[in-house]
Amino acid sequence: MSNPLEVELFVSVQNLADMYPKLTGPKNQPPDSPALARQKIRSLSRLRDLTVLPLTLETAHLALDLCVEGGVTRQNYFDRQLAALMIREAIPIILTENAADFAGIEGIIPLGPVA
Repeated sequence: MSNPLEVELFVSVQNLADMYPKLTGPKNQPPDSPALARQKIRSLSRLRDLTVLPLTLETAHLALDLCVEGGVTRQNYFDRQLAALMIREAIPIILTENAADFAGIEGIIPLGPVA
């Protein structure tokens, strides 16, 4: 990045997959049709300045290590999976509605809530 005001934008395939139940579920009023949800997710994934990051076995192993270190169980695994991906890719900052879910993970700075 040559300009200090520029930012790099990343999203995980995990985030994209997580969008589908949210877009088609009851919290989204009215819920999107499956076709519209697919269109929105594909459109987001094709944004020119957004890098979509894949999940790998290496990421899953690191996520499991982070779970053991933090005593994390159940659905909270997925936050550790995102943190592992960020660590792997040297991405220090996450914009999130759930900053507390990432608190205490070395190398990760959670910023939120996002309004």
